[in-house]
Amino acid sequence: MSIEIHCPKCAKLIKAPDNAGGKRGKCPYCKESVYIPLPPDEDEAIGIAPLDESDEERERRLRRESIEYIASVGHAKDVPPEGAAPASSGAVSPLPPGEVVDVGAEVESYLIAMRDSKLDEADRAVRRLKSAGSRAKDHVEGQLLDEMPAPVEGIPPPLVKGFLKTLSERLS
Repeated sequence: MSIEIHCPKCAKLIKAPDNAGGKRGKCPYCKESVYIPLPPDEDEAIGIAPLDESDEERERRLRRESIEYIASVGHAKDVPPEGAAPASSGAVSPLPPGEVVDVGAEVESYLIAMRDSKLDEADRAVRRLKSAGSRAKDHVEGQLLDEMPAPVEGIPPPLVKGFLKTLSERLS
């Protein structure tokens, strides 16, 4: 068995005998002095477990289901019972009775306002989203879980992610 290394100068593959391990030698191609590491012990090698395709598929399925669930929650009609006041926190004004926030549309309007540097419009979208309560937070977190967030015209995906992270923090 031989020790295989790449020359640090010319990057060519060098095969050295096991007994050369721990010593220096010359690259046969460029004559650069090269350190030859000790051969790996067979006992010390750490095996890598093979990928379990069923686990990978289960994880992909669970991720899809989570995203679909969060998206469906974002479109749910959470109307408080008659006579009950809508949930509000701090400076968020309650919605008129019977009005439901379209979380997906409000998130998109926030993203577009941020894209256009219209911070007052973004603040209004945040206030409307806060009035939707946990539905808005769940919707934004679901989009953050997605490797590729939903495209928004004129906003690169990494910037969408950044805007969503900021929105998530503001909804907390």
